[in-house]
Amino acid sequence: MKKITLMCMVTLLQAFAYAQFKTVAETPLFEEPETGYAKILQLKNGNTVVVHLSARNGIDLTIYNPEHKLAGFKHHDPSFGKLKGARVNAIFETNGTIALLISEVQERTPVLHKLLFDGTTGNLEWEEKIAEAEKYLFKDVRWIPEFDPVNSFSVSKDPYSDNYAVFIRRDNSGLADKNQMEVVVYNGNHQELSRAFYQPAFKYASLNYLDMAVLGDDRVCILGFAYNEIASGDREGQLVMMTLPKNGRRMTSELLDLSENRIADSAIVRFNPVTKKLMLLGTAHIEDANPQPYQGFLLIIDPFKAKVEQEINIYPTEADVQKKKLYGAKETFTGMPQDLVINDDGSFSIIYEELINEKHTPRDATPYTYYMLNDVAVASFDVNGKMLSTSFIPKKQYLKNTSYPSFYIAQRKMSAQHLIQAEQYRSFAYLHTKNKLYVLMNDAEQNTHPENGNIVQLRALSGGQAYSYVTGTPAPQRSLFFGPLRKDEKHTLAVFNLSDYNKATNTYVTLKLEMTSTARKSRLVWLTPEE
Repeated sequence: MKKITLMCMVTLLQAFAYAQFKTVAETPLFEEPETGYAKILQLKNGNTVVVHLSARNGIDLTIYNPEHKLAGFKHHDPSFGKLKGARVNAIFETNGTIALLISEVQERTPVLHKLLFDGTTGNLEWEEKIAEAEKYLFKDVRWIPEFDPVNSFSVSKDPYSDNYAVFIRRDNSGLADKNQMEVVVYNGNHQELSRAFYQPAFKYASLNYLDMAVLGDDRVCILGFAYNEIASGDREGQLVMMTLPKNGRRMTSELLDLSENRIADSAIVRFNPVTKKLMLLGTAHIEDANPQPYQGFLLIIDPFKAKVEQEINIYPTEADVQKKKLYGAKETFTGMPQDLVINDDGSFSIIYEELINEKHTPRDATPYTYYMLNDVAVASFDVNGKMLSTSFIPKKQYLKNTSYPSFYIAQRKMSAQHLIQAEQYRSFAYLHTKNKLYVLMNDAEQNTHPENGNIVQLRALSGGQAYSYVTGTPAPQRSLFFGPLRKDEKHTLAVFNLSDYNKATNTYVTLKLEMTSTARKSRLVWLTPEE
């Protein structure tokens, strides 16, 4: 009797663990996409569109109808032909069209293309070059394919409307004079609303652009760090907010305060519709300080008064406690903020990750860099900025062929996932539903008992599975994302980084990799998260 009772309890626990996501529909198996860039979009008309871009072979759009059945496939060969040094800056929907903004280098000049596709048929409706930056020097010609043209262009879309803005950095030196930086604002019909050049803020000649927020059709707020180069590696400057109003042709600039005279290195900005305030989440450092204080910061800014109202301590202390429990008292959580999510009531959560670069210089070989993607934390705050809970999730991942900058998680929401040597299965993603925040990642199967501290890297896909974590507790447990393995399945992983979530229908769609003893194929899967 005791044995039967124990078996029933185990079965119930397993059922509970697998109840986080319920499969709604799935496509037949197809060959795994392994190159190019990809993005999945769930459109307002109910269609799901897979955009697959190749630097050499054009653009493919695969369309599934609201019943998740294949409805069409279109291949396009854009006029720009083969791409050099390409980067997908943004893919998003506006008014039933799919907008693709992609940058590349043409004859030493970084350019930005905009392509518009019909969200029902997949037909190409419009294609144009909308911006270009200053030419690279002739001596840099042979290196241009290695350059990252995204440094010249940034795109931001208002999450509450179809308006979006493009930031053009004409001169990559960072100099702010001679009309080197420009912002253009568009509505959902891709018509230009505003355009203006940035003028140097007060006494500062250079600008490190951070991010911008589009506030409907009212204004765009651009955040940056204005500075002067006092000496090599020595900057004197201050945060600055530029505002471009509706129908504006000129920006206004106001200097902002950041405590301890820190220098802002990178940041994202979000508008909280409940508080009507901007939230600037960033990283900063103090020159010559040893040791450096925690580099993450969060400022609450009134966008209408251009004034900092609050600076919030965002260091996730509980993550440090949990890391010490796992790895030892000498370990410290060093994760930097990677993204910010805002709830319907104005409360918010911050996602952190330990991102470490390891440079290697082999003897008589080309130097290379490993990008170590380690432990994750999620901290939740109330609308006033009081930290309510923190979750710590141990992981060890690494990349050899892809460089991940600060806030790459936030940037990836607008961009596309690079498919290269299976690295698309690494990193992690999060899913923010109405009532829960999940962390999603592929992980080594043997990391079953992280309390032992023996966390290993996912070196081969044949050693991993897709997992999900519900945040909110200090040390959340992982569950198999796709549930129990089916017959013949050995491993199921997901390319979480190109997935999409429709909040209105509570539907999440991702690319699933199914590995058996004899085959390795993919399919799209639509799921509903547990609310």
